[in-house]
Amino acid sequence: MRSHRAAALSIFAGALALSLAAVAVASDPIVERQETMKKIGDSMKALGGMARGASPFDAAAVKSNAQTIAESLDHAKSLFPEGSGQGSTETWAKAEIWTEKAKFDETLKSAHDAAVALASVAEEANYRAALGALGQNCRACHDSYRRPKE
Repeated sequence: MRSHRAAALSIFAGALALSLAAVAVASDPIVERQETMKKIGDSMKALGGMARGASPFDAAAVKSNAQTIAESLDHAKSLFPEGSGQGSTETWAKAEIWTEKAKFDETLKSAHDAAVALASVAEEANYRAALGALGQNCRACHDSYRRPKE
């Protein structure tokens, strides 16, 4: 009986520790936004492969990856709270994100809208132009609001 109770307590303690660790990571906006941007980057790589001909055009994959990007950009709006420009995790975010908040938010919205438009592309003939528009929006945001990685 005691061994069952001890095992149950050990499992509970382990689950609690994992939950607390997850909360700690989730409460670090720098880590969360870097994970979000990595997710966007992974989707852009898949889309870029199609544009370069490394993989065949697949409208379902375009839609799925573009939706992932749009959802991630929508989520990103909440990942730049005041005071999160510096922390224990290295960040490449420029101060202009917070000093030009309205402009930054509009840049995010433009990229989001371009991702939504890309998700609706069903024909290869329209794919490169829609992907190019998204890429231009991403580049504009990075040029203005991300310092180069050293």
